[in-house]
Amino acid sequence: MMFKELHPSLRNAMYVVLFSFTALVAATFYTIRLTYKNFEPVMDKNYYEIGLNYEKAIENQKELLKQGYVLKSNWDNLNLIPFGESEISVQLEKGGTVTSAKSVVVYLERNATTKNTVHYNLKPNANGFSGKIPLLEKGTWNLRLVADIDGKSFEREGKISVR
Repeated sequence: MMFKELHPSLRNAMYVVLFSFTALVAATFYTIRLTYKNFEPVMDKNYYEIGLNYEKAIENQKELLKQGYVLKSNWDNLNLIPFGESEISVQLEKGGTVTSAKSVVVYLERNATTKNTVHYNLKPNANGFSGKIPLLEKGTWNLRLVADIDGKSFEREGKISVR
């Protein structure tokens, strides 16, 4: 016995302290192990370049909005989008008439993490752009539509609910 010369009540207290300390160290190592095993980055890998171009992107967005550009999609009026693969069609309009862009990309993101962020390049068609998007996880998603208009990025953000 480790504490045999101590009074029985003090001996029991020392065993409780020793057990608590051992449990604390074990819990700390377990937490560190979980952290490394399930680590996910919380920011974009290109955060520095995005930061450098942030002011320019805001100016481009304001300029394109002033010119009357608007992004519309068939998901705009849907409260709930069904689980599984769904068709999205996106139109770029300028002053109420459909116009063209070089490309349109759909980004689906969750808040505060990049783990589930996905993007889909839409294919051009007669009315704009369209594509099939697999919605394989239920819940609320941040939806970003990004159109390339003569090298300038034009964005629209919103939320969708997948059920």
